[in-house]
Amino acid sequence: MSSVTSRTKTETARDSAKLASMWNEVKLHLEDRRRALAAEIRNYPTPIPRCDAQFNHLYEQQSRLARDLDRISALAGTSLKREDTIELIERFIAAAPYTDDGRERQFRSRMKKQLSAFT
Repeated sequence: MSSVTSRTKTETARDSAKLASMWNEVKLHLEDRRRALAAEIRNYPTPIPRCDAQFNHLYEQQSRLARDLDRISALAGTSLKREDTIELIERFIAAAPYTDDGRERQFRSRMKKQLSAFT
């Protein structure tokens, strides 16, 4: 009986480590997107008219990303439960992309596939 219990604890610990790694990967991805958007805005050709839809779209993406990163940083240092981590990753996957970059869609798809092993 104890071997079953220890195996379950080991599997749970392994799952928790994998989920924590996935969540860390999401945070790193979002930081990378933030840097990419900031660079794109910084290098945008000037002068920028107020009605420039493309620039305004970039700026809105950056603002949404900054709000989400603020929420994530508020969780820093807290010990997330397995269910909480799964929910946060699911929310990230379901949210609208921050950029039109195909790499972001690929990343979300990979996260979704990896998360399916836990649900």
